[in-house]
Amino acid sequence: MEHTKNYAQILSERILALRKEQSMTQEALAQRLGLSFQAVSKWENGQSCPDIALLPVLADIFGVSVDQLFGRQALEKQSLPESKDTPEINPVFEYCNALPWPDDNTLRGVVALGHKLLGYENIHRKIFHFDAQQSQHTWLLRYDPLNVTCGCSLQMEGNIQGDATAGSHIECSSIGNNATAGSHFECGSVGNNATAGSHFSCGSVGNNATAGSHFSCGSIGNNATAGGNIECSDIGGDAEAKGDIHCNDIAGNARAKKIVINGKKAE
Repeated sequence: MEHTKNYAQILSERILALRKEQSMTQEALAQRLGLSFQAVSKWENGQSCPDIALLPVLADIFGVSVDQLFGRQALEKQSLPESKDTPEINPVFEYCNALPWPDDNTLRGVVALGHKLLGYENIHRKIFHFDAQQSQHTWLLRYDPLNVTCGCSLQMEGNIQGDATAGSHIECSSIGNNATAGSHFECGSVGNNATAGSHFSCGSVGNNATAGSHFSCGSIGNNATAGGNIECSDIGGDAEAKGDIHCNDIAGNARAKKIVINGKKAE
């Protein structure tokens, strides 16, 4: 019977299998979750289970539903039954009675472009998720907008042409102008300024790079400031870090516990 299944063991096996399917190391998965790789190892060995607030995040990373993390099949979408009281519906706007998530105390919504629900074909990946109890937020977009601002976490499967601002973290391809995250971000190049409350990893930064903790990136057009370490290519202006700086060249002044230029410690 369904209730006799060992869902803790199933979850452990599914995390291991899904991680390997994506050729992802334990360290890489742990980094995306903000945890140590030992935590991931314990999950996969059945020594512990992820916190319930991490389940939607794991589902997003693996591109599955929370049900599928436990080896369950998500419910298939159904069309809204027709009635005399049902208004005329734009054919690209889809309704669903049997949704692929539990009927719990969670408010969920979607991002729409006009009347089209973006990414509805993969709705199990939670285009937008708001959990009133756990305050977990994820917003996933599948097209290239000009500017994006949200008070939650932002996941993009494309580029942001202008500014990207998120209250938590950002994952996307390139950002044309400024990138600002309350927590951390991972992306390609940033055209102008890159600012993170915690840390970030990206390609080149066109202007200034600032992180509350540490960051690693390509070249930086102007100044670089970090509360921890800086690892990058060239820095076009000044650099200051409370930790160490590892780079190829610094055009301006530099202050840090240790400065390593081209693999050699600077005097």
